Amino acid sequence: MDNAYVHAIILGIIQGVAELFPVSSAGHTLIISALLGWKPPSLPFVVMLHLGTFLAVLLFFAKDYWALVVGFFTGFGDKFAKPDQRLSLLVIAGTIPLFLVGKAGEPFFDQLFSLPIFAASFLLVTGLALFLIERMQRRPVEQLETVEHEELNPRSSRMYFPEVRRADDHPGAAGLSWVKALLVGVSQIGGLFPGGSRSGFSIVAGMWAGLTREQSARFSFLLAGPAILGASAFEMLRILKPEPCDPTVTTQLHGVANLCAPPEPTLVIVTGFIVAFITGMFAIRFFMRYVNDHRLTPFAYYCWAFGLVTLGILLSRVHGG
Repeated sequence: MDNAYVHAIILGIIQGVAELFPVSSAGHTLIISALLGWKPPSLPFVVMLHLGTFLAVLLFFAKDYWALVVGFFTGFGDKFAKPDQRLSLLVIAGTIPLFLVGKAGEPFFDQLFSLPIFAASFLLVTGLALFLIERMQRRPVEQLETVEHEELNPRSSRMYFPEVRRADDHPGAAGLSWVKALLVGVSQIGGLFPGGSRSGFSIVAGMWAGLTREQSARFSFLLAGPAILGASAFEMLRILKPEPCDPTVTTQLHGVANLCAPPEPTLVIVTGFIVAFITGMFAIRFFMRYVNDHRLTPFAYYCWAFGLVTLGILLSRVHGG
């Protein structure tokens, strides 16, 4: 098999799995490419990888997204009083900080994506966030004032900072305050750094805000659709309006893409897209079942192990000349 197809398959798997697991797809792509000596792919190829995972998220949560669309348009008549109507606004509010910072800080983040050592180091930060949220203590159920409240906040719910919710509160993320929903949105900015996981930081923020692990993961994936689509749109603009660049400089990156690289053959790009889509579907299905009854700690251990090992290898190469 041609090396180009091998690269497309491997990068597609990395994108499909690591984008939807809390382990940083961009960090893995940057680090593995550096370890194996691969040249960064073209921007059109990276755009199609992102669209593959976007399609996976869109199909898996099709009913949720449709409910949000309907809720948004019907909300104007109902003053956004129903759960899906309010959740649609919270998703929009949670997406705005990522778009603003991502666009304004584009030159800064582009520079970081030429530094695989930074990506390996920031994976340790991602792992720390996942580890700490699982170590934080929940408010004891005994603090709840009535039996009615205890039924609304059962011991089995994995809520770390639960507020005493009224019976008429909206369930799940739809019941978040505007401030907490905005903080979850702001947490996604951590995913703009190579080695930072958008899903990881947003799930951690959702749990900190009082959601169960499953509710937080679902809210994170609902935010993922606009985030991935928005990233693809920004990348597409750079394809349609390319900036002057020096083709001899391979460090001119945008994300993990070489801005000066010519597009790969169409079949190679399609291969990456299909692989990213298929692995993304499996990754979402597995992760949503996993977070129901399991902690995020194994992902923290993985980020630490992979980050430390690759950091050691990369630093040894630097000092070894």
